[in-house]
Amino acid sequence: MGTETFGEALRRLRGDMSIRDVARLANCGKSHISDLENGRRAPSLAIATALDRALGANGRLVARLPPPPDCAPAPQPHRDEWEDLSELLRRTFLRRGLAAVTLPAIGLEDLKHIAMAINDARRYADKEVAAHLERQLVDCAANDRTREPRQSIPTALGLVAAIEDMAKEAKPDVRHSLFKVGARTAELAGWLYRDIAMPEPAGYWRDRAMEWAQATSDFPMQGYVLLKKSQSAWDQRDAQRMLALAVAAQEGPWRLPPHVQAEAVQQEARGLAMLDGDTKLIESKLELARDLLTQDGKATGIAAHYDEPLFSLQVAICHQESGESERAIETYERWLSPQAFSRRDYGYFLALKGEAFAAAEQPDQAATSGLEALTLAQETNSARTRLEILRLIGRLQPWQHRESVRELRYAILA
Repeated sequence: MGTETFGEALRRLRGDMSIRDVARLANCGKSHISDLENGRRAPSLAIATALDRALGANGRLVARLPPPPDCAPAPQPHRDEWEDLSELLRRTFLRRGLAAVTLPAIGLEDLKHIAMAINDARRYADKEVAAHLERQLVDCAANDRTREPRQSIPTALGLVAAIEDMAKEAKPDVRHSLFKVGARTAELAGWLYRDIAMPEPAGYWRDRAMEWAQATSDFPMQGYVLLKKSQSAWDQRDAQRMLALAVAAQEGPWRLPPHVQAEAVQQEARGLAMLDGDTKLIESKLELARDLLTQDGKATGIAAHYDEPLFSLQVAICHQESGESERAIETYERWLSPQAFSRRDYGYFLALKGEAFAAAEQPDQAATSGLEALTLAQETNSARTRLEILRLIGRLQPWQHRESVRELRYAILA
């Protein structure tokens, strides 16, 4: 018993119960349970807890979770240091509700500096403050790949609030620096709201990002925001708007970095595919996008995360919209892997892969992809992925009586 693995414990506790019944109780797929039992998949805390409860294990199954990697806690100031904070510091951060956003990542001196800058921006706000807020933004964007968007939204909004407060009275050159950071922060907030399927606040924050990018003559950022608006139009499958915004992102009075331009050209190709455009034109656009991507080497700055695997999956979507489902599936098989993507993005693209399987009349493979995507959507709280799974279920309507399809429908309803 002392050396029993999680999978062995799960198999023992399951007893005579079928894998399908256990999967239904834990709201996941049969393949997920099989992978856990055979050690092919590491259990998440959410699934382990659900299985423990479903099998009446009273914590014995959760106790078999692999230990987390060693992680030293961040050093915290001594209590008397906190008590030494000035009334200005406490009033500024506690009243504005920003303490939870900024306190854990910086020292007391930096904290005092920013607090004074918010309270008396003309005197204390400087480019050091703007640089610190930019570092906070970079950390928030990096953490977004490993946690739920609802955990990152308060941080992004807190940074925006601090920027707005300081910019009101800051000197012009400092205000310029603050608004440049503000544009990128607002764009991140728009993305986070998009991922939890709240298009109205997502659109509001993209508009704010555009406003600040225009105020600072940050031309590449203006083009990038148009590209993000085009991608949001994809969520509603609004091909006309998506195509118009993708073209506008390329044709404005700015020079986009090659990797951003590559994404905009790819987005244009997808819009053309959705509108039954010329196949040769679509292929030429994708070839141009691929050439632009290879020009840029390792991307930096805005959209630094855009790389060949992500581009390739976007091309797979384009093939799917062109009616080339088999070609799309081949591209997914080559490029989609949990090593190349965060768990949230991996789940999202799995749902889209399922749609390609459905279009290719392979309902069992489609349902399997959908079930795995649903598990990841639940773990990462991605409403955007759930919406794609609902679209997939609609595509699977002709096979609604197949066991695999019924299992997917049961899981989403549960």
